[in-house]
Amino acid sequence: MRPLGINVFQLIRSRSPNVGRRYSFLLRPAPGTIAIQHNVTAKKNNRFLSTALSNQSLSTKHEHANSKVVSSAKEALEGCVFPGMSISVGGFGLGGTPETLLNELSTGKELEHLAKDLTVASLTAGVDNFGLGKLFEAKKVKRMIASYVGENKNFEEMYFNGDLEVELTPQGTIAQRMRAAGSGIPIFYTPAGVGTQYSTGGIPIKFKKIVGDDNQVRHEVEIASQPRETRIVGDQEYVMEEAFAADLALVKAFKADTRGNLIFRGTSRNANPDAAMSGKLCIAEVEEIVPAGDLDPDEVHLPGIFVHKVIIAS
Repeated sequence: MRPLGINVFQLIRSRSPNVGRRYSFLLRPAPGTIAIQHNVTAKKNNRFLSTALSNQSLSTKHEHANSKVVSSAKEALEGCVFPGMSISVGGFGLGGTPETLLNELSTGKELEHLAKDLTVASLTAGVDNFGLGKLFEAKKVKRMIASYVGENKNFEEMYFNGDLEVELTPQGTIAQRMRAAGSGIPIFYTPAGVGTQYSTGGIPIKFKKIVGDDNQVRHEVEIASQPRETRIVGDQEYVMEEAFAADLALVKAFKADTRGNLIFRGTSRNANPDAAMSGKLCIAEVEEIVPAGDLDPDEVHLPGIFVHKVIIAS
């Protein structure tokens, strides 16, 4: 007998015409559950309903057990932060910045002695008193890997006073280093930076502030970038780059389901997916969370396999 796609409640409401007849019914399960086929007699509707409701209860428990949603940034970061760790941060300037997570990382009392000497990679250094800016103000960062750093006055002062190491890197290279880590590519070659001080070395990474006998302040280079390996392929020279595999990735998305599948909006898609892929552990903050199965697979920008925890942005 051919299975019929029928709703159990519709069957029970219309059971009278089916008394004594035998069918093979296919229960259509919730997303993520297993379809179960039953051979039942329409007379045994109570048993049929009991089986359906039991399957629905199991589906709910299964969904809850697989949910990646946590209640707060504090809970999400608990047990994930340690001194000297590396962090990938999504966003560009003010767009797509995981500010809820960065605020907790900067000011959370439980993380006060854990979040220190951090190495952070992001396309930009953010702005004062917002997002990454708060992380610098709290003096949590030892080294910053970024491309554009011109909107953060406090960042500039820390850099020239020797309180912060800065590794200036071409923007596309940062994104590709993150993406390579998530793709299992340890090294790659790029033409970006060939023939410049970026590849030959000598860019100041850390300054040392010196006050002379005449009270004049000068800044000397304490750490400078090293020459990078290059290679000729065809008639083009390329710079070798290593993947940036971060201990933790913090990203911001527009929408997520409970399994961590993410949808980004506008320019927040520029680096957030790459940052998420690079982290051994990824925490995403989002504006909206929907049940698993509600997102159209064709609309998902980043599959949940890269995401471990999800919170609502606040």
